[in-house]
Amino acid sequence: MLHTVVDEWVHTLALHCDVETIDYDFDLVEVCERVKPDFLLFDSIHWGRNHPLAIANIDAFPDLPRALLLNSDPHDPMRPLTMDMVCAYGIDTIFCTGIEDLQQMNELRRFNCFVLPKFIDSATFRDYGEERSIPVTIMSAHLFPAFYPWRAQVTEEIQRILPTLLYTHPGYAKGEVNPFEIRDESYARMLSRSQFCLTDTTRLDYVVRKHLEIPAAGSVLVSPPSEALADYGFVNMENCILGPAGPELYANILAIARDRRLYEYIRSNGHALVHSRYTRESWTHILDWFECRRNLKSGEMVQQDGVFGAFRAVPAAADAAPVVNFEVHDNPMGVKLRAAREALLHDGDLAAAAGGLRETMDWVAHVGEPWFLLGVIALAVGDRENAGQWLMRRSMAQGSHDASLGLLDPCEIAWLMFLAYITADEALFQQMSEAARGASHLSIRRMQWLIAGASPVADLSAAGLDKPLPDDCLSIHWLGDEDFDSWFALIQRVLAKIYDTAAA
Repeated sequence: MLHTVVDEWVHTLALHCDVETIDYDFDLVEVCERVKPDFLLFDSIHWGRNHPLAIANIDAFPDLPRALLLNSDPHDPMRPLTMDMVCAYGIDTIFCTGIEDLQQMNELRRFNCFVLPKFIDSATFRDYGEERSIPVTIMSAHLFPAFYPWRAQVTEEIQRILPTLLYTHPGYAKGEVNPFEIRDESYARMLSRSQFCLTDTTRLDYVVRKHLEIPAAGSVLVSPPSEALADYGFVNMENCILGPAGPELYANILAIARDRRLYEYIRSNGHALVHSRYTRESWTHILDWFECRRNLKSGEMVQQDGVFGAFRAVPAAADAAPVVNFEVHDNPMGVKLRAAREALLHDGDLAAAAGGLRETMDWVAHVGEPWFLLGVIALAVGDRENAGQWLMRRSMAQGSHDASLGLLDPCEIAWLMFLAYITADEALFQQMSEAARGASHLSIRRMQWLIAGASPVADLSAAGLDKPLPDDCLSIHWLGDEDFDSWFALIQRVLAKIYDTAAA
């Protein structure tokens, strides 16, 4: 299933250019001499394809543009492997499929990132002219209610008020055939037979494929209010219905169903929005970027004109943003992560911060950012034993079946190195020191400086202790790029608590 989703991006690119796909280990020199590519586009590492390729001579052809299509879930546990790949492969541009990647991974915001929309296959997702015999449809109705809370509440309530089809998700089990599973045209026809289709934006408030598939198939999209949907051009009562779960939403659906002129107005506008902007045929963003890039003059850079916008050449400047007029706002997960970061750096309420992080674990059980921050909080309250378990949890979980997937994030390496040093765990310290050799990062440099004796530094910037360096690896975590004074104050508080606890 995941392979099919990823392959759609390849098939779409192939509508507009020649694509050579390589999903095995290879030699870059041999491939480039054979294919003569204009640019290299790397895919994310994710649940479905979780092993990076071994590429010989990766440093060859340094002038060949290299970009990453970051098309995995923003909470995919394999993201540290993808971030490691950015450094290892010399990638200089990242295409995010929605703003959620930038919301979830704080350090991406200092990288050269552009924001692209999702899209549909217009040959499959279209109005089939079916009789709209299903009043309301909710696909995957009962799946992961903690992660889809709006959908969970609506599913429980609306079926008692309006005739509703609840279509159970077939699941992700491998090798099993579900006789009731629908895909492709049969799924699109089900949407087309529905007057209204409901889908959630998840706890993390991001657009999923169904937000486009539903109106593309000729049904009316119903969803919670969302800034992410606004970026796509969805407007309540113009081309969709947006509203909090509850009686007012259900009454609104019923009123629109009774007013056939208004219903058709909203339905046709939603259909036109998706088919005019978000189809395979119109998804030429990466090629537009390349065309702009290869025509740059000296002293120019590529800039995107807003989220999903066109690319243009502008004068290169230190304060020139990759995406103009774009500010990343925290999603609900980001709110919890930022609160924990602020509590750690500014001596805040760590108990409340930990409670917020634990709450997010009910939303997405496999996301690693809360685990790491809980590990640092454990150190900050003197709990060394649990600190190690939290700091190692993501790596251990991913590496339990395949050690190659257990790659440590740079921030995890730094804090595990610190923990090993203060607990005199020589084996762990050696392990982290070895891991640090292949991971340049601000948090690692600072910990190494601290452990080496924290000798006075005349110029923090020259010592690499002031801020991230251009060649640093990227971390998924929300602690590690703070200013030096805040970091050092946190270290002092942690050490004071550790020694107080040991003395007691």
